[in-house]
Amino acid sequence: MELKERIEILKEMGGKILSRKEELIDSFARDIGVAVKIGSAEVEMTAGYLSTMEEEADWVKNRSPYGVVGAVLPYDAPTMMFARIAGSAVIGGNSVRISFSSLTPSTRDIVAEITGNIPQIEINTDMDNRSFSDYCTKSRTVKAFFISGGKEVGRLFERRMESFEKLIFAGPGGMPPCLVLEDADPEKAAEFTAKRAFLNGGQYCTTIKRALVHERVFDEFMHHLLERVDRIKVGDPYEPDTDYGPIKAKRTVVLVERALRKIKGVYLRGGRIEGEFIPPTVVMTQEIPDLEMFGPFLAVKKFKSNAGIVEEALKTRYPFIIYVFGGVSEREKRAIKETYGMHHFNPRFTFLPLRGAFGGKKESGWILERENGCVKKRDGAVIYSVELTKPG
Repeated sequence: MELKERIEILKEMGGKILSRKEELIDSFARDIGVAVKIGSAEVEMTAGYLSTMEEEADWVKNRSPYGVVGAVLPYDAPTMMFARIAGSAVIGGNSVRISFSSLTPSTRDIVAEITGNIPQIEINTDMDNRSFSDYCTKSRTVKAFFISGGKEVGRLFERRMESFEKLIFAGPGGMPPCLVLEDADPEKAAEFTAKRAFLNGGQYCTTIKRALVHERVFDEFMHHLLERVDRIKVGDPYEPDTDYGPIKAKRTVVLVERALRKIKGVYLRGGRIEGEFIPPTVVMTQEIPDLEMFGPFLAVKKFKSNAGIVEEALKTRYPFIIYVFGGVSEREKRAIKETYGMHHFNPRFTFLPLRGAFGGKKESGWILERENGCVKKRDGAVIYSVELTKPG
């Protein structure tokens, strides 16, 4: 099939997803408690990405498909991750077999209906994710495979590399930091931090989990941060002004419980779990452990110097994404870019755009690739449509 035809298929699929926006929003709320205003944004971003895949045409020209791509999607942002994997696979000339998280069955069923007449896309509706992963591992047709999860998942699949030509692992985000340096605008930094820390209840791997703040701007930053945190509404996901709803994923609850036990300090907001609801939690502390983390949790630490802030941010097993407010030296900026998969300096967005490089380093993500009989490992943010094709 010609590239132009593949682009038209994806554009049509984007339109169908948008036409079922209300159903998908409802499925997000029922499956994992996503607030309707967040679900609405996720569907629109999904449809918009698929409808504009021609923007990635140059990325796949003169490249070859793997043939069949397999993928197991995470429970957060299910349609957006579907778009990123399925869209990238199809535009590159592959077919794709996708298994949604067991926590998002309603979303899976709607997407399966939408894609039912598209031969290049097969949605798993019969097997659990473990069985599906075993099936892809034993299959001789699945050449490239995407998996996300905790570090244990990554280690498991690293041992399965003999079955594939390429493995893409999207690992845990860890404790993504926001650096608020001496010359930062504390109000802008606080507004962004509150928004990005608790967006969707902190249930994106790109949400902020620690704020490292210079003492010169600390008091003003905290004033604006807590003022904005107090405006966050937690409750019924179907209410239009709810910012985030119940935390239905057991894994998220377990990770928050562990953080509450391990991170000692002054809990300024939250610090408790109320059934399925976890209020926005803000703790001021001098020790932030390097954890796998998810959920509405923010640890704040004060520093005497910019150098101390940057030094602490660079010490992590999970250098997935970092946000920086204020100015850093060229040497510090280079170190940040070399350490983290994704880096944003003085950012202003709410949602991270779908199009562009995505991924972390070290235990937060990597790629294994077979080349000339050898398996090579690399990490860092990548363009998925490029990774799901081969040179030549």
